[in-house]
Amino acid sequence: MSIVVYYLRNQQPEGEQPQWLPQCLPFSDTQMSEALKQCQLLRGDLRNAHVTISSELRDMVGPVGVAAVEDGQTPDGQAYEWSKAGRAGASRKHAQQPPMTREQMDR
Repeated sequence: MSIVVYYLRNQQPEGEQPQWLPQCLPFSDTQMSEALKQCQLLRGDLRNAHVTISSELRDMVGPVGVAAVEDGQTPDGQAYEWSKAGRAGASRKHAQQPPMTREQMDR
């Protein structure tokens, strides 16, 4: 079990003071799609609250404590070239022109 869906279930009939009981549903590493579908179903039921999913997919993360890219390489020596700046475009700090207002865009 490495994926768990947690939620609170109201055990009282509608109109009465809610009595929230904690629930959990376990899933295996390979059942992420099923866990997400179950979350969606649980959130659609008004008798449920605080539906969350937690995972510990050990095959999907690196060694504990490794969180840095040094000299353009990951800790295992692979080249790492992704940057947020390249995906987001030029920041406003370095932009050639100030941002346009709605009125300027509509002209």
